[in-house]
Amino acid sequence: MSIKRNPAVSIVGALAVMVVFAGFFRAWSDEDDEKPVSSHVAQVFRDSSGDTIVAILPAAQKEIGIATRVLEAVARPVEVEAYGFVLDPESLAALNSKIVSAQAALDAAAAQYHRTSRLYAEQKNASLRELQTEQASYLSDNAMLQSLEQQLRTEWGGWIARMNPPARAELINALVDHRQAIARVTAPLGEELDELPAGARVRVLGHESQPLKAQVVYNAPTVIPSVQGQTFLVLLTSNKFPVRPGMAVSADLPAANTVERGVMVPRSAVVRYAGADWVYRQIDQTRFERMAIAPAQFTAAGCFVTANLSPGMRIVVTGAQSLLSEELKSQIQIQD
Repeated sequence: MSIKRNPAVSIVGALAVMVVFAGFFRAWSDEDDEKPVSSHVAQVFRDSSGDTIVAILPAAQKEIGIATRVLEAVARPVEVEAYGFVLDPESLAALNSKIVSAQAALDAAAAQYHRTSRLYAEQKNASLRELQTEQASYLSDNAMLQSLEQQLRTEWGGWIARMNPPARAELINALVDHRQAIARVTAPLGEELDELPAGARVRVLGHESQPLKAQVVYNAPTVIPSVQGQTFLVLLTSNKFPVRPGMAVSADLPAANTVERGVMVPRSAVVRYAGADWVYRQIDQTRFERMAIAPAQFTAAGCFVTANLSPGMRIVVTGAQSLLSEELKSQIQIQD
């Protein structure tokens, strides 16, 4: 005996099976899609370009102390790195002692010559021979002093040669006591520098994290034959560490008639991660994006950036490390 099947019932049953399987595959597909990972503070996800975005509500931003600032355009001279070493002040001290002695001898000879000249003019106890002898002594001492002063200009430059004796003596004492130092630095061949740079930032080998600001920069009177290029002498003062003769130094000197444009990022805005430096750009009131800032130049005023960041961009200047922590926390959750 055959049983007749109702076609309508069969179609309904087939549709029901299809709906069940469709629901199953949809659930499976939803489980494979990357969903935002959130903590009690932030939500981390990727945008359509694959960039990681950290979303955090304004109230939570205030709670963890996030502060932002709009970047402004900065123009500064292009700098050239010059290399050299700290000079030994012993030869300067010895030369200055000779100059002081020569000056004293000249003063005595001048006084004696003028006295003899007066006596000879008055025809009182002074012969022509005595006058000529005193004159020769005076001229000889004067020539000696001029020779030593010329040597001072040749070896140490016009800036030191023009100093008055008390000021030069004070400088030499500071150099000998290592409270100050004079370094000779030479820029590489082909680099154009200002004839007389307004200033320089100097780093001493072993103390690179503590750059020193040069108090005086002036042209060196001579060039070392084995190291060709524009050469300068720079006066340094360091209260942080002793600067001793022979120490290697490098100096950032402004290039001639050249400026570079970029933005200055506060050091507090920079976070270090995976061997690179980053900042967080604020996209809107709740979203932030981590951006690399290479190349960058760290200065006393902050981090000077010429690429990736632009004027008008708003970045996080306080709390960037907290955003990075939230981002890394989300990665740990995904791995778990």
